[in-house]
Amino acid sequence: MITDPQAIKFSNERIRPAADSLGKLYYAAKSILNDWYAQQVSTVLPNTDVTLDDGSQTDGRNTVSGADLTNVINRLSEFVADCEADSNAKLNTILKVAVNPQ
Repeated sequence: MITDPQAIKFSNERIRPAADSLGKLYYAAKSILNDWYAQQVSTVLPNTDVTLDDGSQTDGRNTVSGADLTNVINRLSEFVADCEADSNAKLNTILKVAVNPQ
């Protein structure tokens, strides 16, 4: 058994929380993608340079376009695919270490 206090502390305070964050990202990505396709959001949020009128112009957030948001959907899809490749190899690695991934 590994009993070194530094190793235990680093595992508990850095690695396990990182695995939790990755697990949470995976489950959030899956949920967002499911909603994106089920609700056919791409029909109302086109992949164009037209900006979203969400109040960002006045509240300090970056103004984003349909293309910007669609690109995030693409990154989420890529992340899920990467986690699920090779029979969920990377996802299984993350979930084995995670304590609270959901």
